[in-house]
Amino acid sequence: MIDVVSIIIAVVSLVGSLVAAGFTGWISFYIDQVKRRSESKALIHKYRDPLTLAAFDLQSRLWGLVQLNLLRYIEDEDKKDLVYVYTAFLVGQYLSWTYILRRQAQFLRFSTDKTNKRLNQILETITSEFSLDTHEGDEQDPFMLWRGQQMAIGELMTMVEENGQLYCMGFAAYTHKYHNDPEFKHWFQPIERGIEVLVGARTNGNSMATYRLRRLQHLLIDLVLLLDQDRVASGQNKQLKVNAANECRCDGCPGVIVEASNSDPPTSKLPEP
Repeated sequence: MIDVVSIIIAVVSLVGSLVAAGFTGWISFYIDQVKRRSESKALIHKYRDPLTLAAFDLQSRLWGLVQLNLLRYIEDEDKKDLVYVYTAFLVGQYLSWTYILRRQAQFLRFSTDKTNKRLNQILETITSEFSLDTHEGDEQDPFMLWRGQQMAIGELMTMVEENGQLYCMGFAAYTHKYHNDPEFKHWFQPIERGIEVLVGARTNGNSMATYRLRRLQHLLIDLVLLLDQDRVASGQNKQLKVNAANECRCDGCPGVIVEASNSDPPTSKLPEP
């Protein structure tokens, strides 16, 4: 009888220890998850505004290139340089802020937060769209940047303050380096060549050359809408997106598919170079 009681006491003690250990482990896991969510939200909040502005500025430039008449300024010697240099800067600015976010938030990819997952998904889709090789060559599919090129441009565009904070270089500093550092400028050659292709495509009525930029513009708007809830509330999604392109992966792709030509819009809506 004594042995049975001893066994029962031992079993109860063992079960109690296991339950306590399991509960302690669950509490630790829960606290760690809460901490991760809190840190990820803090990082998103910290970089939300510069990333939103970078994405919006880039999509605006892409809108001007494919749907307005920005390429007309190529014929103006005083403004020609701005079309090339500022377009390349806007691509670099976006890649810089995404580089900074990913460097500061490596754990976001493991986050269970729905917004963070959607953010990762859009950022990855934009990266994939830039690097997509359709095997059509530069003349048909400009602005292709391999993943390594995107990362390198993001690195080159990123500066470090004395306190260790990362930020993107300004346009004045970029312009100086672009014109005086051949190695730096080399990384942006796909953008410059891409603009030249768009100029030729505009003359020849070849809309295929704009497909990547149209898809990128749509995805950048999705990113802006995710980060800027005020814009979501105002219902500006479809109004902000250019006409669609084939195989677009954006959210609820609006507009009509561009087919054969890309006719010039009225000159009364010229964007600034």
